[in-house]
Amino acid sequence: MRSPHLVGFSSPWCGYDIAVVERFDVFVVGGGGTGSEVAFSLSRHSKLRIGLAERDKLGGACNHYGCVPTKVMLKSAKVAASARSAMRFGVHAGDVHVDFGAVMRRARAIIDGFSGGGATPFDEQDSMVIFDEVRLVGAHRLETSAGEIIEADRIVLATGTEPTAPPIPGLDGAPYWTNKEAVWGTDHVPSSLVGRGSGPIGIEFAQIYSRFGAKVTVVEIFDRILFVEDPDSSAAMVPVLEGEGMTLMTGVKTTKIEHDAGGWRLYLEGRDEPVRSEALLVATGRKPCFDEHDLDAAGIEMKEGKPVLDETLRATGDNIWVAGDATGDLLFTHVGGYEAEVVVDDILGTRRPRDYRVVPKVTYCEPEVASVGVTEVAARKDGRDVVTSMLRIGDNERAVIEGAAHGLVKLVADRASGEILGGHIVAETAGDMIHEVVAAMAARVPPKVVGEAIHSYPTLSETVKGAFLGLAEQLD
Repeated sequence: MRSPHLVGFSSPWCGYDIAVVERFDVFVVGGGGTGSEVAFSLSRHSKLRIGLAERDKLGGACNHYGCVPTKVMLKSAKVAASARSAMRFGVHAGDVHVDFGAVMRRARAIIDGFSGGGATPFDEQDSMVIFDEVRLVGAHRLETSAGEIIEADRIVLATGTEPTAPPIPGLDGAPYWTNKEAVWGTDHVPSSLVGRGSGPIGIEFAQIYSRFGAKVTVVEIFDRILFVEDPDSSAAMVPVLEGEGMTLMTGVKTTKIEHDAGGWRLYLEGRDEPVRSEALLVATGRKPCFDEHDLDAAGIEMKEGKPVLDETLRATGDNIWVAGDATGDLLFTHVGGYEAEVVVDDILGTRRPRDYRVVPKVTYCEPEVASVGVTEVAARKDGRDVVTSMLRIGDNERAVIEGAAHGLVKLVADRASGEILGGHIVAETAGDMIHEVVAAMAARVPPKVVGEAIHSYPTLSETVKGAFLGLAEQLD
């Protein structure tokens, strides 16, 4: 990081002398994946003067508290589960013990390996990185924590999100875990864990800590786990998780939470006895991080907690863009990378509307749960006349060989046009398999073309081929 020097000059936006630290062509607030990509790409492809502010660590929540460390933990959990079931494959593995400290040291080493360069790549591109809490205070104006003013022709807010918690009595101010504490907030595996929420974050951590040795209970107010996924995908995961010893409690409301030296007690509607645990994970949602910013002064309009944005992610404020998780929609790192490209193109004069028709998502439990497009329920609710094709992974020989026969492949298509509207996969490698559906949807390939293409044997992708053939037969 290069430290800015305080200078005074007349501001074209204020009309009088103010103390200004620096002036930039583009200033990016938030050095996570999206913000870093915007700043770095603009520095490489233009002569604009670029500034970037990050209040924590470059790489953001995904790299340090989310995607990367959780995948490291999931891998260790998978190895532990495989070792425990090794006798199925004629292998004697002996007693299995998870060294939690070693798992987390590996996570730290991997994170450092990918982000150890710090601000150096930006310095090499003549961009300025400021490690500080920089907040938006008006049109074209930002302020550091020391009260120094930064001005910029264009501003990009890539401020990310923060966890939210439901308004349950006893929860506010209590020392529950969010994703951050579930990664770095403990030095041991708790004897028991309750996960409040069963979305991707809740399910991934539930399986991690269950396989690490904790007794895990998942409490969900909706009537099924992984509620945003197709109901068939949700249902496919239930026997897997329960078979590993987890307790899944869906369709239940938490009325009160208590915490003391003895642990946590969750009181559920219609039940006399509370659910008790050593640790509590709350994974019920996230919201954009704008609390420190004066959005009104900058002319940024909000609606239902999200910034109002146009087709290229411009906010209502003058020359301000919002990208990545800060939009409040599609909270995926790969979407943030795509949105960085949209913003960069717009700033450099090549306007292209954002298009979210084909966006894959993956929950990295075992088996993985992957999807793209709409569910059958959503398509029918939208008035579409659809056809579906669903095959069991358990009928695939490779799945049986691997001892991973739980899951399915389900495709949804419009009956009239034959266009593929959605794909849903639960399988050992669903996160990879879904991209055959992604490619077909992106290119609007007829199901018959994919279904008649030769697929290698024995692979799980043969089930994808079969699902495409199932669609084609109904559409002929």
